[in-house]
Amino acid sequence: MNSKNLIEIKNLEFYWNNQDEFKIQINDFSIQTNEKKLILGKSGIGKSTFLNLICGMISPRAGDIYILSQNLSSLKAWELDKFRSENIGVIFQEFNLLDHLSPLNNILLPCYFTNKDLNKSKERAFLFGKKLNLNKDLLIKSNSKDLSTGQKQRISIIRSIINKPKIILADEPTSSLDFDNKNSFLKLLFDICNAEKISLLMVSHDLNLKNKFKDVIAFESFYKS
Repeated sequence: MNSKNLIEIKNLEFYWNNQDEFKIQINDFSIQTNEKKLILGKSGIGKSTFLNLICGMISPRAGDIYILSQNLSSLKAWELDKFRSENIGVIFQEFNLLDHLSPLNNILLPCYFTNKDLNKSKERAFLFGKKLNLNKDLLIKSNSKDLSTGQKQRISIIRSIINKPKIILADEPTSSLDFDNKNSFLKLLFDICNAEKISLLMVSHDLNLKNKFKDVIAFESFYKS
């Protein structure tokens, strides 16, 4: 594989069962350090499945997925959990904060799969909280279910970068946001990715995002039926 590629996919095939018309086929796909790519496609054709394949949450029927030159298929389950937490940040469609946890504890969830110093991770959370106008009291004492949409956006970004990942995978993160919140969220995300030298791979059905990315791929080119 090309050592410059952060993610490299070769001859990948995925389908749920032999009778299923749905199939993902990717002969060659890669993303390099500091790249930002958008994959556009209508709902229900496998964009989230594609991200789950890259995360190692599900396994392809054929082909190989390399992240940082590591073939995911060669890792044991516990090794994959640790590798994922250390190298991949994820932003979910509805942010996926646990209501019964404080914002800080939501942010720190990925840290429990790594050997990172939890106190240093807390310091990092507070540092980015300050940068994003989320004070320490809010992070520690608030109930996550009481946060505004804008606050949840920022918490989800901090959680995705808490372990200093090499790449962020974002699954329809703007789908429920209005125009202003969408632009605010993207600016924050892009600024942090640039500052931290993190690559970004986002999937969405929102055609309005096309002009935000230099590299846009139609998911239909991955989809076979």
